[in-house]
Amino acid sequence: VQHAQRVNLVAGGLASGAADVSTALTSDFRTGFLLGTPPIKQFIAQAIGTFVSVWLAPGLFILFTTAYPCIINPDIDGGHCAFGAPSVGAWAAVAQVVTEPNVSIPLSSGIFSIVMGVLSIIQVVLRHHYLVGEREKYREYLPNWGAIALSFVIPGPVFTNAALLGAIISAVWRKWKPASFEIYAYAIAAGMIAGEGMGGVVGAVLQLAGVSGDIKGTMVGCPMNSC
Repeated sequence: VQHAQRVNLVAGGLASGAADVSTALTSDFRTGFLLGTPPIKQFIAQAIGTFVSVWLAPGLFILFTTAYPCIINPDIDGGHCAFGAPSVGAWAAVAQVVTEPNVSIPLSSGIFSIVMGVLSIIQVVLRHHYLVGEREKYREYLPNWGAIALSFVIPGPVFTNAALLGAIISAVWRKWKPASFEIYAYAIAAGMIAGEGMGGVVGAVLQLAGVSGDIKGTMVGCPMNSC
């Protein structure tokens, strides 16, 4: 069973990685288009970034798993991990379900997934075939199922709350200063995302040095030691 799970994870990782990179590449080029960056410069930047990441990613993996051993051994610290990896847990659950002889998924979960999938398809058809012309203005009231699905996958509220805060700030900014929003919003958002990633690296280094927040800091901002 473990061998089957390993094969399933490798295949799923390859498929998911290809899809994720394709989506990220499309998003990056869209950001570059909105900022007026020439396509050839974007291609060069992507090529350089790909070459660097091939060598950098394994090193970062070693850094984070050394600083937070609970990433690969969830039983450490009583199952509480300061650096959560929710997508890892999701993939592990999928591998276990499709390889174990006794499926542990409740019937209600399967029914819910089918219903939500059908509802998403109906919304796409409704958006492109009914909400057109004068009714196109109602498209903005349709829910973003990608964001909803993300909140289902990630158990902690950190990312969803950050997305909500960013959406509120963007809505207010776009309403009151549309010109500056079109110029600066995407660049600022991209910079903050990159900054968060760099902050994680700094946090891992501080953890290894023994001067991280949980050692030298205070828990005053974490009610009931929830951080």
